[in-house]
Amino acid sequence: MLGRSAFKLLSRRHVIAFGAVATTGGALFLHSSNQAHAESNQLKFWQSLPGENTPENPGLAKLRGMAAEQRFRTALAQNNGKTDFDVVIVGGGIIGLATARELLKRFPKMTVAVLEKEREVAAHQTGHNSGVIHAGIYYKPGSRMAKTCVRGADLMYEYCKQNQLPVERCGKLIVAVNAEEHKQVERLMEIATLNGVKDLQVLNGEEIKKLEPNVVAYSALYSPNTGITDYGLVAQCIANEIMQTGRAEVKLAFEAQKFHSRSDGRIEIWGGEPNQRGPTLKVTAKNVITCAGFYSDRVAGLAGGDPSRAKVVTFRGTYYQLKPEYRGICRMNVYPVPSGGGIPVGVHFTPTVNTRRGIQMIIGPGACLTFAREGYTFTDFKFEDIMASLMNWNLWMFALKNPSLSIGELYKDMNKRAFLRAAQAYVPGLTGDMVEESFAGVMAQVFEKGGIAANDYILERKVMDGKVLCVRNAPTPACTASLAIAEMLIDTATEDFAWKDTAATDKQEQDSTLYKSQQLAIAA
Repeated sequence: MLGRSAFKLLSRRHVIAFGAVATTGGALFLHSSNQAHAESNQLKFWQSLPGENTPENPGLAKLRGMAAEQRFRTALAQNNGKTDFDVVIVGGGIIGLATARELLKRFPKMTVAVLEKEREVAAHQTGHNSGVIHAGIYYKPGSRMAKTCVRGADLMYEYCKQNQLPVERCGKLIVAVNAEEHKQVERLMEIATLNGVKDLQVLNGEEIKKLEPNVVAYSALYSPNTGITDYGLVAQCIANEIMQTGRAEVKLAFEAQKFHSRSDGRIEIWGGEPNQRGPTLKVTAKNVITCAGFYSDRVAGLAGGDPSRAKVVTFRGTYYQLKPEYRGICRMNVYPVPSGGGIPVGVHFTPTVNTRRGIQMIIGPGACLTFAREGYTFTDFKFEDIMASLMNWNLWMFALKNPSLSIGELYKDMNKRAFLRAAQAYVPGLTGDMVEESFAGVMAQVFEKGGIAANDYILERKVMDGKVLCVRNAPTPACTASLAIAEMLIDTATEDFAWKDTAATDKQEQDSTLYKSQQLAIAA
C-alpha cells in the first residue's frame, strides 16, 4: 500500500515537472515566434481596439491634459506602451505638484510625470488641514522652514489671486492667558521678527477685546498677514495647470512599489493600483524626486535611500466645528501659545473657505498618535504601521520626555469635554452644545535622536547613483510654503542632477550679448 502511494506520488511529481518544463518551453516558443503560432492557429488580430487612433478627445484633454489624452488614444502596438519622462515625481500632494510646476516653468523642454497612489490629488495631508496661510512666526530663524514659509506665504496669496481661488487675509492672534505664557508671546515676537514677518503687534487684554470680543487673554501676538485658503483646491488647480502644458501627466492610482536603475542610466519605477493584483504599471525617467508624505520614509527606502533615517510617525488631528448659528464666535485665527515639545501648536479656532466643507469656524486639531499611517479614526489599525511606531526609539524618547503631552493628546482625542476645555481656556463662553463633529486630518512627523521633533525639512540627496532626490520630512507649514519649497527642490535638483537652468542660461547669454555690445561701442 505504501509502495503504491509512493509510486503515485513520484508519478505525479514527474507529471508536474514535465508540465512545468512544457509550459516554460511553450512560453519561450510563444515569446520568440508568436506570429507563427498565431498563423498556425489561423488567428487574426485587429490593428486597434475601440478608442484607439481616434480623433482628439477634447473632454479628456481638458480633464487630464494633452499628454495623457494622446497616450490614451494611441495604439499600444504603435507606441509600445511608451512611458518615458525626463523626471518622475512620486507623490501628488501639494509639494509634489508644486515641484512639477516649478520644473516645467524653468525647463521648457522637459517632460514630467507625477505618480499619485490615490484616485485624486491632495487626498491626505494637503486636503485635510486647517487651511491656514502661516506668516512664519514659529520657525527657527535661518532654517529652510522659516525661509520658505515667509516667501511661500507671499507666493500663495499671489497664486490664489491670479487663479481666482478663495483666499482671505483674516489675521491671527496667538494668545497668552497669564503672565507666564506672555513670555512665550515675547519670544515668538523675537523669532518672527528675525524671520522677516511684517506688521506684528503685541496686544494687551483690552486691545484683544477690540479685535475679538469673545477672547479673554492676558496678551496676544497679532499677525494681520496670516490667512486662510483651500489647499486641496490649490493642488487641483496646480495639477490642471501642469497637465495643460502638454509636457506633464498626473498618473492617479499609481502606487510606486519598485525602483530599478538600468544600465542605460534611466530609472524604472514599477507599481500598480492599490489593493489590486494588476495590471502592472511602469514609467522610466532620467531623474526622480520623491515627495510621498505619510510614506516618505518607505518610498525613499525603495528608491535607494537610507531606510533607518527620518522614520515617519503619524498623528491624527480631530476637528470640531461651530454649529451654523454660532459660527460668528470669532472672525480670525485664534491660537494658544505653543505647548512645547515641538508638537502640537494647540487647539485653535480657524475660519475656513474650504469648498468641500463650506465656510465654517473649526476648532482643533489634537495630535493623537495613530495606529495606521492613514489612521483617520481611533479604530484604524495596521499591524505594519503600529510595529514601525513601536520600534521607533526616537518616538519613545519623545513620549518619555513629554508624558503629559502624550497622554493628554490621547485623552483629548477620546473625550470631547477635555478637547473643548483647551479652547475654553481663552474663549470661556464656548459650550459643548455649540459645536458638532467635523473632519480629521493626519500629520506626518519625524523624530530625531534624543526624541526631538524635527524642526526643519529634511532632504536626502544623490540617492541611487546620484539620480534621485528624496524629501524625507515636510510637515506644517509645508502647504503655506509649497511654492517656495518647490523653488528650493528644483534649485537642489539642478545642482545634484547637473541640469542646465534655462532661465539662468538665457540671462547669462543676455548679459554676454550686452557686454559684447558695450565693448563694440567703446571700440568704435
